[in-house]
Amino acid sequence: MNKRNKLRLLVKVSLPKFIWYNFFSKKVKRMGKGLLIPFKHSVFDMKKGSKIILHDGNFQVNANLPEHSRAEAYIRMMEGAILEISGNTALSYRATIELKKNAIVSIGSAYINSSSVILAANRITIGNDVLIAREVYIYDYDHHALLDDEGNQTNPPRPVEIGDHVWIGLKCTIIRGSRIEDGAVVSAGSLVAGKVRPGTLAVGNPAKSVMEVNWKP
Repeated sequence: MNKRNKLRLLVKVSLPKFIWYNFFSKKVKRMGKGLLIPFKHSVFDMKKGSKIILHDGNFQVNANLPEHSRAEAYIRMMEGAILEISGNTALSYRATIELKKNAIVSIGSAYINSSSVILAANRITIGNDVLIAREVYIYDYDHHALLDDEGNQTNPPRPVEIGDHVWIGLKCTIIRGSRIEDGAVVSAGSLVAGKVRPGTLAVGNPAKSVMEVNWKP
C-alpha cells in the first residue's frame, strides 16, 4: 500500500476509538501485533466481562465505508462473551457481530461483507481465508425456545463450525449445528442446516453438496 492510500485509510479511522481500544481499554486484549481498527461510525456495545482478543492480524470494523456515508457496523457483546480474532479480518459497513452471555466467536481470517450478521449464543468458529458475502446470516441458536410436553427445550443452541478457505455466497443462512468443511463453496441463497463436505459446492434448501470444486478469490 502506497503512502497516499495509507493516508486515505487513516482519515477514515476513528482515532479516539483506535487509541482507547488498543492502548487503554481492558475490553481488548492484544496477544500479538494485531490492532483493532475502528472506522468512523463503528459501534461497540460491550458489557461487563466481555472481551475482544487479538493475535497477529488486524481487525477492521466498519470497513469499506463509502465516502460521505454514515452507515454503521456493530459489535455487541453481552456479559462474559469472547470474540477472538487470529488473522486479518474485516467487518464491512452495516454488518454485525453479536454475542449473547458467555458466548464465544473465534475467527481466523475472514472478510465479512455488508449487511451480514453473525449471532452466537453458544460458539461459532470461523477458519482462515473465509469469504462471507452480503446479507449472510450465521446463527447458532433459534432465538426462541421450542418446548416438549414437559417444558424442556428441544432446540438448544448448537455450535457452528466453518473451516478454512470457505466461500459463503450472497444471502445464505447458516443455522445451529452446521459444519462447513475446508474448501467448500455455499451457493447464493442456500440454507445450511447440517454438514457441507470439504471441497464441494453446496446448493439448495437445505444445502447439499452437488459437485467437487476449487475456487480462488
